[in-house]
Amino acid sequence: MTQTLWLLGAAYVALGVLVLALNIRSGWPLWVRIGCIVLVSALYFVTWHSLQDLRGWPARMALPGHFLLNASSIVEPDESQGAPGRIYLWVTPIIDDEPIGIPRAYALPYARELHTRLERARDAMRNGQLQIGTAMTDDSAPMTSEAGTFAPDHQRIELRDLPEPTLPEK
Repeated sequence: MTQTLWLLGAAYVALGVLVLALNIRSGWPLWVRIGCIVLVSALYFVTWHSLQDLRGWPARMALPGHFLLNASSIVEPDESQGAPGRIYLWVTPIIDDEPIGIPRAYALPYARELHTRLERARDAMRNGQLQIGTAMTDDSAPMTSEAGTFAPDHQRIELRDLPEPTLPEK
């Protein structure tokens, strides 16, 4: 993926050089030439931010309402360095009682209570019991977001064992 990003970056540099060369030799009005330069420069940043989700970084959105928990990783806060801590979840959305789509990574702010629940869920998963979860926005908590994230920082997440399937009668 890194090689692809370098090649994409080189392609945009070539596009920028082409636009600059056309602007130097053309008889276009000044506002058109400046507009082309600004447009190509803005395209760099839009593309860069769009590609971040493709690199496997956590999604910048709220967790789905119902999900199957695939894995979790917890980074505890570090007071000495001022790091706030994060909780990373890898989940598959559940729609109409069926997992839909591919698993996706999500990042949440660290919360001790959620940390404890995820450790219990991880132990249950190691014993072969799948875990499903429900995520709801907590309206009583302030909705402050960290820079670069669109997801609400405060979500109430409940985890439980996946119920045994009920078989039809013969």
